[in-house]
Amino acid sequence: MQSPKKKAYENLRYRIISQDLPPGELLKEKELMAHYGIGRTPLREIFIELQREGLIRRVPRAGTWVAPMDINYVKQIVEIRIRLEGLGGELAARRITDAQISKLEGILEKVAAERASENIDVQRLIHYESQFHQLVYAATGNSRLEELLIEFQGIGARFWHSLVFNQEQLFKLFDEQHDMLDALKNRDAKRCGQLMADHARAYFKSINGIG
Repeated sequence: MQSPKKKAYENLRYRIISQDLPPGELLKEKELMAHYGIGRTPLREIFIELQREGLIRRVPRAGTWVAPMDINYVKQIVEIRIRLEGLGGELAARRITDAQISKLEGILEKVAAERASENIDVQRLIHYESQFHQLVYAATGNSRLEELLIEFQGIGARFWHSLVFNQEQLFKLFDEQHDMLDALKNRDAKRCGQLMADHARAYFKSINGIG
């Protein structure tokens, strides 16, 4: 069972990505604490995580806002991300543990169950997609690379959802993750790096004509 803090983080993240909370929206601590039934400390820990993902901006003694969306900035980020995803895939394939592979398999099993459901929960699927990436990033064994990739993935997810999202495309991402998992299980660094770079490259292609 998820903790109230974990549920609050996932829901707040989804609301930002789906633009239920639009860019520039002021995040009022008291309202969010009451809405999610959590205290100030767990909320601020959630803010730290969302800031790390590039989804919010915090100014000491001024407040916390949903981060702005700048398509040209995202394009610049993705150009860098393509290279870093490739490096991340190579490192992860060399360093991933059996326990981490088991967790990735568990995520895709949950996706399969959701896919077969009559009432698909998009919020849950977006969480699974992000969780898969973050587990792979952790498997690189490089904490700085992990931080950068988590930030870039969070920024990209919001644009992808607002500009090109549909359920068919979302499930296509999971099909690609099945291929990534296969490369990781085989410790095929070259293939995994290529798959992850291609994953980011396809995203760049989908937004390149925008703006």
